[in-house]
Amino acid sequence: MNILVTGATGSLGSAVMQRLTTKGHSVKGIGRSQQKIEHLKANGLQVYRCDLLDLEALKSHTNNVDVIVHCAAYAAPFGRKSQFFSTNVRGLEHVFKAVGNSGARVIVVSSASVFDGNNETILHGDETPLKRPKHPYGASKYDAECLAATMPTKAWIGLRPRAVFGIGDQTLLPRLNRLVSKDKYTIVGKGDALMDVTCLNNFLDAVEAALVAEDEAWGKFYNISNGDPRRFEDILKAYSQRHGKGMKRRSVPTFLVAFFAYSSVAIASLIPGKPWEPRLTPYGLRQITQTLRLDISGAQEALQWNPEMTFEQGVEELK
Repeated sequence: MNILVTGATGSLGSAVMQRLTTKGHSVKGIGRSQQKIEHLKANGLQVYRCDLLDLEALKSHTNNVDVIVHCAAYAAPFGRKSQFFSTNVRGLEHVFKAVGNSGARVIVVSSASVFDGNNETILHGDETPLKRPKHPYGASKYDAECLAATMPTKAWIGLRPRAVFGIGDQTLLPRLNRLVSKDKYTIVGKGDALMDVTCLNNFLDAVEAALVAEDEAWGKFYNISNGDPRRFEDILKAYSQRHGKGMKRRSVPTFLVAFFAYSSVAIASLIPGKPWEPRLTPYGLRQITQTLRLDISGAQEALQWNPEMTFEQGVEELK
C-alpha cells in the first residue's frame, strides 16, 4: 500500500513508519520538527515538513495515497487550550478534507483519555462515552472522535490506545522517570489504581490489523491495550528495576500531591502563553491514582488482533 503517516516525528508516528516500511509498504511521513525529520531521513525514511493546519500543503502529500495513519496530536498534561483543539480536532478535520473523494482511508489514532473523569469502577467499551472530559487533551480527543463519527463509515477506522510505552517513547516513560531515583521509587497514595497499558509492539500490530480490516470493521473506534490491567505500584516497581535491584518504596499522601499539583497549575496558568509545564498536574495525578480499564474484545473480534507482547516483555525490551 501507499501510506502516509502524520505526526511522523513523534514516537508513535516514527514507530509506525518503521514497522510498515519493513513490511514492504511504500511509506512517507509528515511532521513539523525539522531536526527530527533529518534524523529520520538519515535512517532511510521518507519524511517531509508539513503543518496539518496548512490544508493546501497537506493535500499535496495525499496524492496517490491508499491509507493515512493519523498519529499527529498535541498530547500534554498542561498547555494552551487552543493548541489542543487546533491540532487534535482541526488537524483531523483537515486530514478528511485533504482526502476528499480520493478513496483513501484514514486510521485515526485517538486516546483512552476520552474516558478521563468517567466511572472508574467499570470496564470501558469501545463506544465514545457520553461524558466529555474536562481536561483539554481528553476533550479535544473526544471532539475528534465525534468529528470522525460524522464521516462516511468506510472512510475511517479508529484505534484508542492506553499508555503506549516502548523504545523511543516520549510521553509515558519521561513521566515515570520523575518518580524514580537512584535507590527508590515514589508512590502517590496506595498505588493500587488499576491501569491498562499498551506495549508499543501491540499497538503496531493493531495498526497492521486495521490496514487489512474487513469493510464491516470500519467506521468505529476500538480500545487497544495489553488487556492486562496492573496496579500502578506494580508498573512503577517493574520499571524502576531497570535502575537496579532492591529499590526502596516511598509513599506520599495523595492530598499533599494534589495540593502541589493544583497550586502548580494555578501559578503556571498566570504566565502568558503557558510556556512552562508544571512537574505535576491534576490531570497527570488522575492518570496514576484513578483506575482505568479497557474492554479490548471489540478489536480482538473485528480486527482479528490480539496483544501478543506481555507487560514484562515490554519492560524487558526497554533495557
